[in-house]
Amino acid sequence: MKKLLVALALVLAIATPCQSQQFISAKSTPLKLAKPIKPMERVVHFVGTVTLSGRFLATWEVLDKDRHSMRVVFRPDDASAALLPQEKGGKALKELFFSNREQAPSMLLAAEMAQEFLTKETLAVEGEATVTIGDYRTGVDCDQRWYSARLVSVSKRRDIIAAQPVGRAGC
Repeated sequence: MKKLLVALALVLAIATPCQSQQFISAKSTPLKLAKPIKPMERVVHFVGTVTLSGRFLATWEVLDKDRHSMRVVFRPDDASAALLPQEKGGKALKELFFSNREQAPSMLLAAEMAQEFLTKETLAVEGEATVTIGDYRTGVDCDQRWYSARLVSVSKRRDIIAAQPVGRAGC
């Protein structure tokens, strides 16, 4: 019995440092850890949905003459960020990426503006919105923590601004 307790203590001592990833939210959140965090796990997944308010930014990043990459991010206000699980002791969450970025502009924007953005007539659009997200995830790449979620719905949008229209800038 004594050997069993010593072996158990050794296993726990070895496993505990790997379990140092703990996620907390400042307020009670409907997002729950999907499964226990495994040692060396790169992505942590939360299930459930939550409604957030904040600002969004959709941009086309020019990779080269013929290639562009769409980026859609959401910057939650302080009250909304408090609902999102974040790494304990880590940097505060400033933005999260929408994993369904191809659909997000059509959800966030009026039809005409979404079409202009999706056809790259406009390279950047930003505004305020109240959104519902699900499939919340976080991980680390290149020593940087990232957060992403699937945009489920948009209940309110306002102050939409289109910037960098193609063919209108320059001399």
